Amino acid sequence: MKKIRLLCIFLLIFILQGCAFDDPKYIHLKEKSDIAIYTKEIYTKLLKDEHFSIEFFDTNLYKDISVPEDENQIIENFIGSLSDENYKDEELPKEKEPYQLRIKFQDSKYIIKVYNENLVAIYPWDGNYKEDILSMKDIPKHYNLYDFCKHVENRAKALK
Repeated sequence: MKKIRLLCIFLLIFILQGCAFDDPKYIHLKEKSDIAIYTKEIYTKLLKDEHFSIEFFDTNLYKDISVPEDENQIIENFIGSLSDENYKDEELPKEKEPYQLRIKFQDSKYIIKVYNENLVAIYPWDGNYKEDILSMKDIPKHYNLYDFCKHVENRAKALK
């Protein structure tokens, strides 16, 4: 009987020891290795010609609008016009962003929060790091995502 108890205690200790193992898939790093990590992920997918769609989301009305495929070029043009000076390491405003652009690839989904004509934040649907924060101050007006969102919103109103 003592041997059975000793064996049960040993098995119990061995089984509980397994709970102490760290599973690396649940480790979340606090620091981003690159200030533009998510923007570069999107740009890499665009350069590989991965198919994607854009969905415009009005956060005030909670309304989704599909962006026509012929206007998808705005994302590549926007990202292509960025320089290192556009990336910021600062806090985002406390108020809610008026618009979101949701970029859907086959294997991933990214969100671009558009705060105003000067500020956007980019992050994946399931990211581990803080979002990429970008200033649009020196971006050409025809690549500005705030203006693009206004265009999509006005086009949707005109179609009603």
